[in-house]
Amino acid sequence: MARNQQEITRPQQAAVTRREEQTQPYFVPPVDISETPDGLVLRYDMPGVKKDNAEITVDKGTLTVTGKVETEESGTPAYRETRIGDYRREFTLPNDVDAGHISAEMNAGVLTVRINKPEEAKPKRIQITGR
Repeated sequence: MARNQQEITRPQQAAVTRREEQTQPYFVPPVDISETPDGLVLRYDMPGVKKDNAEITVDKGTLTVTGKVETEESGTPAYRETRIGDYRREFTLPNDVDAGHISAEMNAGVLTVRINKPEEAKPKRIQITGR
């Protein structure tokens, strides 16, 4: 199976190119990535995915987000522009993030994942002494 995997490094290098969704057995959710002094923030657009149908895993430095939209039982659709099915997106985590301190929140179909940098990777201000 083809993998849609990119490395997250710095904001200027985080221009993520997605593979064509038609070739995947799942939908690739669009994501916005930002870097803060404390770590990385990833915002996945997964409309229709409920918190209980989303999953985040980290394995060997790869962050994987999956989600499933359940079909509605209210009749036969006459026309549909929304997607029904599975979402999946993978990223290779950079070395300067703390995979042990990842938090996530789902709100209105947007999954926000926060990945903290370890203390030694955070910017530090150095006091200058002398005259």
